[in-house]
Amino acid sequence: MSLKDLFFGNDNESEDTKVSEELKNKEGNLITSDMLVGDIITKHPLAAQFLMECGMGCIHCPASQMESLVEACAVHGIDGEEITDALNDYLLEHNA
Repeated sequence: MSLKDLFFGNDNESEDTKVSEELKNKEGNLITSDMLVGDIITKHPLAAQFLMECGMGCIHCPASQMESLVEACAVHGIDGEEITDALNDYLLEHNA
């Protein structure tokens, strides 16, 4: 599995992907794009490394306490909804 596949998925749906989708549908998303970055990291510490690898190296700066995930992504030129979906998949895969 490539790094791109880890972050953004791939076109081939595996059984793991189907299970993750079922979990999301049952439990709802763990993360929404309007959540504050600081709150996400506090609730899901694994999210910190994931976000840094996506190009958001300043996730621990004071602004993260006041910025939503979608706002922080916009500052870094990253699609916030795509990152939200990929982060949810990552957290579900790692049972966070």
